[in-house]
Amino acid sequence: MKPISGYTFSLTAALLAALLLLAACAGPQRTVRTEAEPVTVNDAIKAEQAGEYVLAAREYARLAALAPTPEKQNFQLKAVEALIKAAQVGEAREKIPSIDVAKLDPAFRARKFILEAQIAALEGQPDLSLRLLTQAEKTRNLDPLQLAEVYRVRAQAELTLERPWSAVKSLIARDKYIVTADDIIHNQQQLWHVLESRTRTELKTQRDTNPDPVFKGWVDLAIAVMENAYGSKRLAGAVDEWKKSYLQHPASPAFLQTLANPAPNIIGRIDHIALLLPLTSDYAQAARAVHDGFMAMDANNTNPEKPKIKVYDTGADPLQVVNIYAQAVRDGAQLVVGPLGLEAVDHLANKGKLEVPTLLLSHTTQDMGAAAKHVFQFGLPPEQEAAQAAERAYLDGHRHAAVLYPDTPWGQRMAAAFNATWQRLGGIVLTPQAYAQEQQDYSEPIKRLLNISLSQSRKEAIEAVLKTSVKFEPRPREDVNFIFLAADAKRARLIKPQLNYNRAMRLPVYSTSHVFTGQGNPATDVDLDGIMFGDMPWMLVGDGKVQSLRQTLQRDWPSAHTQVDRLYALGVDAYAIIPQLNRISSENSIHFSGVTSGLSLDREGRLHRQLLWAQFRKGVPQLLDTFFKYKGQFEVDDDTDTAPASSKTGT
Repeated sequence: MKPISGYTFSLTAALLAALLLLAACAGPQRTVRTEAEPVTVNDAIKAEQAGEYVLAAREYARLAALAPTPEKQNFQLKAVEALIKAAQVGEAREKIPSIDVAKLDPAFRARKFILEAQIAALEGQPDLSLRLLTQAEKTRNLDPLQLAEVYRVRAQAELTLERPWSAVKSLIARDKYIVTADDIIHNQQQLWHVLESRTRTELKTQRDTNPDPVFKGWVDLAIAVMENAYGSKRLAGAVDEWKKSYLQHPASPAFLQTLANPAPNIIGRIDHIALLLPLTSDYAQAARAVHDGFMAMDANNTNPEKPKIKVYDTGADPLQVVNIYAQAVRDGAQLVVGPLGLEAVDHLANKGKLEVPTLLLSHTTQDMGAAAKHVFQFGLPPEQEAAQAAERAYLDGHRHAAVLYPDTPWGQRMAAAFNATWQRLGGIVLTPQAYAQEQQDYSEPIKRLLNISLSQSRKEAIEAVLKTSVKFEPRPREDVNFIFLAADAKRARLIKPQLNYNRAMRLPVYSTSHVFTGQGNPATDVDLDGIMFGDMPWMLVGDGKVQSLRQTLQRDWPSAHTQVDRLYALGVDAYAIIPQLNRISSENSIHFSGVTSGLSLDREGRLHRQLLWAQFRKGVPQLLDTFFKYKGQFEVDDDTDTAPASSKTGT
């Protein structure tokens, strides 16, 4: 072997010393656990009970990986069920074909059919859902609980198809297969929520044309309650008279008691709604957008028995909202929608007496306590979007995150919301990095995010030791799977090209609706190419119910396809969801398909939105959630220049 010269040895030692020096300066290195911690069935159940369905799905999948047949398939089906509850339809659809139940008890096949039916319903294919349920129902020796589930899902599909009376019949059939008192009351409440949303004319027509005594009894009960809704003595007397006429009817005594003495959280017949908005304030534009969406829906409602709406201006001082709310109740409001804005909502929740069912147009930071039973919270909180970005990245298979966020209160909240969800799922944030929002050049925080600054420092240290220049090619760190970017459209247009320049072009970037202005402008948004973000169907979908509502409601509305358009959609859904509040509050697996998203209710009365996902390509957002079979509002023609939304969709 050729001996190493003294110069070569010194050079090698110097290089080693420089590298060790850099490693020491870099600070302590985090140890990443590569083996999953042990999981128990209780872990999965607790996550599900807490409403953390993606986490529950992960735990069931981990259990399935270790379990023998048929426990394996049981846990796999439970994982899919949890994903359905989380409205993660694409992930559920992807996983269910691999569950092999062919050689198992027929009950497993029935369970799989039922889950496939739920997925089809969520994908907007209720007819397919009904066919799958028919297959499940044909299973021999089907357990009564599974038959009950067939009829429950069938009722949901029928409601999606706007066939409420078929849904009523399915829920009546379901009553025969459930045995516990709580389950019977719950089913009858679901049935009742469908009946109470019908008009008096519809009810009387159904009563006179359907001879089935059970069906007729339910409809007669709905008419009796509707006609005696005002006055507790009259209502109790009407229920007692009905019981005398239907002695053998299956309506449970406990359920009938809730009708005779309704709890405050039950929204009954509504004739008067108060809409509370800060129409003369710094938030007037936002308030007007919500108002216009809400009132456009009312104008489009041809039901002669629809409630009357009175609008109250809460003004510029959010502290006045308590007095205005009280005045609305004195004026006869049976449901209050509003106020709008976190400060006003928090003040009302903290100081107000919420006497009637209330749909707050923001998520309060206050503990609602007992009031939460009849108070619902509906808003567009950005933290929900950050949490969904974490869920989406996790379901896409990523585990190591970098987080880039503005050094502002909003940015810190977004980073905190993302981190909390990401870490609960078992992901690791390897590098959080703030940036100064007012700057134009984000190269330094990006280099720190990608460890390029450390690589540059290593080069400079080596050059200082060697006293000569060293050929250097900066490379981003390789242990990061993706970047979560909290930014508005203006900053994102500057940040994404700088990420590309620093060799992170192929690193997936997840963000929120804030990166999209709503205009679909390829000339300005081409710099956003590659960014994936969650947004509402109203902003992304170009066909079906959403497009029809746009054409019917908005017409010449001046702020269409802008940031404020999302608040118009909030007004649309605030109106549309009112008849559904009882139904979705009584069962956590029910989702209301709105223009803002699929909406579900948690135990605190907060409405959660499950967004659609899109990715910027050629400067316009293209839907990633193609399993919904929606047409994107913005189409990309690979052979020609991309046209703006107006020329592609006619909107």
